[in-house]
Amino acid sequence: MRDEDRRVSELESALSDDDRAFLDKVADGLARRRLTTVALFFLESMKPLGFLGSQAMIVLRPLVSVVFSSPDTWDRLTRILERRGSIELLLRRLEARS
Repeated sequence: MRDEDRRVSELESALSDDDRAFLDKVADGLARRRLTTVALFFLESMKPLGFLGSQAMIVLRPLVSVVFSSPDTWDRLTRILERRGSIELLLRRLEARS
């Protein structure tokens, strides 16, 4: 097993069932909107900057709270993306749906 596959498997098992279901929900939403290809391209290009992206999401949270009445989804996604390798988890879910 490759080192990346092992690390992703460990992260997958470290996530709670709710977090895994949440990632499935995000992937399903992107697939339903036919954004799978765009999301795959974007996430692959941003994979090395995953942690920085999650920190940018924290900075943008005040703007999100203006648009959404309950930005809990945003906070949850930020918390998941802070973990190294989590973008790969979302990528694999998207690839399974394409």
